[in-house]
Amino acid sequence: MGIEILIVDDDPIGGSLTNTLLQEAGYDTQLITDSKLAMDTVKNERPGLVVLDILMPGIDGLTLCHMIKQDPGIRDTKIIMVSAKTFQAEKQRALRYGANLFIEKPYNIETFAHQVTEVVGPPRGGSASVKPVETALNIQIWGSRSSGGQGLKTPCVSVETPKHLFIFDAGTGILDAGSEITRAARHKDIWVLLSHYHPAHIEALGRFAPSRQGGVQLRIGGPTDPDKSLSDAVRDAFEASFDALPQPVAAQIQLYELQEGHYDLLPEVKLSAFYANHPSTTLGFVLDAEGRRVVYCPDCELYGESASAMQDYDEKVGHLCHGADLLIQDARWTDADYDAHKNEGHSSASSAIDFAVRHEVGHLLLFHQDASYSDPALEQMEAAARETLKSRGSRLDCRIARPGLKLSV
Repeated sequence: MGIEILIVDDDPIGGSLTNTLLQEAGYDTQLITDSKLAMDTVKNERPGLVVLDILMPGIDGLTLCHMIKQDPGIRDTKIIMVSAKTFQAEKQRALRYGANLFIEKPYNIETFAHQVTEVVGPPRGGSASVKPVETALNIQIWGSRSSGGQGLKTPCVSVETPKHLFIFDAGTGILDAGSEITRAARHKDIWVLLSHYHPAHIEALGRFAPSRQGGVQLRIGGPTDPDKSLSDAVRDAFEASFDALPQPVAAQIQLYELQEGHYDLLPEVKLSAFYANHPSTTLGFVLDAEGRRVVYCPDCELYGESASAMQDYDEKVGHLCHGADLLIQDARWTDADYDAHKNEGHSSASSAIDFAVRHEVGHLLLFHQDASYSDPALEQMEAAARETLKSRGSRLDCRIARPGLKLSV
């Protein structure tokens, strides 16, 4: 009986790690580091799954994927691409060539075998050695840019627990979130937590589709700014919405004015709010639920190594963020552009990365990039971030937050 999984990776360290994790999960595997041997091995061994890196000498992984799927005798072989080359164009090519899944390097070693099992099924010896991974929190990015226009969507992030739904900010991304929530009809009690009242963070609140549904409980929390109260901000948002969405508001709406502090939102959910280093009264949020911690800080300027003795913002927030499963952090500027925008209330990508590494977070999403940056510019920012982490020997999972991105912690 042939092997179950063939791993093709020229990196002996990365390939060996993948091989070890899958063997520990109970699979019969084989690792080859010479991609030119891959096709013959697949034909001879007939594995159920091939795990391919992309950047390899000889034959690159995308070409191998295409070759396997074009061969009538082995085209049913399942394929997972595992690569640090994570440009959207490469992901799309992989799926177009027939890959079943694309996993970004560095991957989460705790969930990797489970992801593989979802594609190829349990090992021949049974599923006892494959530990199921409980997905406690599901996060989705609906909008992430500093301002709209040209199809860009402004900040909105959802965090779903097994029982509850929390939405952070109400930029234009909340329109897609509202449509999906209405379609799925799973949640009738929804929290919307607003970081502050700059337009990009509240501009679409009044057009949130569940607000027009009877039987929905909409709980809206946010800071009280000296220039605008929460009730005024919410009222203005809904009054501005009726031209686009003329139906009357049918949901029951409750408002919660928040200050820096700790709140027991529900018996199993705690929220910590902290004042962010940003113009206007701005809150960042720490959500603790199901044994996981998610930090949402879309607008703030980290001081980093340049902090003076009187600037303790990084230290204060670092205490809240330390060991978080996920940090969604303002990284509006590239390092090259940050100097021209210093002291405006936004961070650079490198300061966000350094902060996340120092405070040992599990995943980092670089958030709220300036609207002037093109998609290729964001890909360059993400690639630079990965190179920085690689040079530091860090296994931090770091990505650019883009609409449609889903993450489970």
